[in-house]
Amino acid sequence: MYTKTTFGSLANRPVTAYTIENINGLRMTLLDYGATWYALEVPTHTGHQNIMLNTDLAGYAEPTGYFGKPLGRVAGRIGEGQLMMNGKPWPLPANEGTTTLHGGPHGYSTLWWQAAPANDQVTFTRTIPSSLDGFPGDLTASVTYTLTDSDEVHIDFTGTSPEETVFNPTNHAYWNLNATDETIGNHELMVAAQQRFEAPLSKVPTDHLLDVTGTPFDFTTPRQMGPQLAALRDTPERGIDDIYYIGEHDADQPVATLRCGDLGVEFYSKRNALILFTANKFGDELHFLEKKSRPYVGVALEPQTAPRAVVNPDFGDIRLAPGETGQAQLRYHFTY
Repeated sequence: MYTKTTFGSLANRPVTAYTIENINGLRMTLLDYGATWYALEVPTHTGHQNIMLNTDLAGYAEPTGYFGKPLGRVAGRIGEGQLMMNGKPWPLPANEGTTTLHGGPHGYSTLWWQAAPANDQVTFTRTIPSSLDGFPGDLTASVTYTLTDSDEVHIDFTGTSPEETVFNPTNHAYWNLNATDETIGNHELMVAAQQRFEAPLSKVPTDHLLDVTGTPFDFTTPRQMGPQLAALRDTPERGIDDIYYIGEHDADQPVATLRCGDLGVEFYSKRNALILFTANKFGDELHFLEKKSRPYVGVALEPQTAPRAVVNPDFGDIRLAPGETGQAQLRYHFTY
């Protein structure tokens, strides 16, 4: 079942919230602005507990207010704001120096979407003209969030264009499973990857893969995050903002798991990479509703095709042929 409420207004336009609850009492709330995944509330013995970082509408309206939002057309970083299409350069608008980040200044996360709610899902749709986001070809896009009675959330993305284009979306949810105002240092994380992409200070990945074994980036078996992050505090990043290379894997096996006490999230994806970001430099400039903003207040785990596929097809194919429908799914399983 779902409920529909007015959440507030942004730029003199009402923002609508959709809340779906399954038979177990698990709740998901979504917003039509940004097609945002606003909250995931698990039932506990003391009541419902939200395990996502969320903010107010002013925070979501910020250019970097990616919290719980879909990222597209192409998530991650495209170096020098440029694609190669049919052997020719295609310039893109940049929004991080010379880099195009998370779809650029007019990516999915910045847009209003048309919502179609149902009992267990909400589908957000819209057309994104090339003249708006700067990518080749007008894109007809959809993002569908489904809450199942087996305590899973599925996010299904589709995209199609009359011209050749690119398509590599994900979601930028931040997780903190603590009932109280604590950081993720007490969380246990597993990432099913033995390698991560080398990246210079620009964070645009190279083709070179680094072995994580025995380093603070090693989560091949479940590890508490606090000691790993402590070992990285003297690095320029002060934590993790890295692309893990999953490679080929069984789609029924999680690419990552996150646990804290009785609460857990399993992440499933058929794609070959996972962005892991530990909110290393968050500070007072951000405002969250249930947690104080500070370093390591949340962790984002973003499955996608390796961003390096933009320039090297050895790491995946994110191109869409004219008229082809691209599809991608993220799946989350919750335990509590």
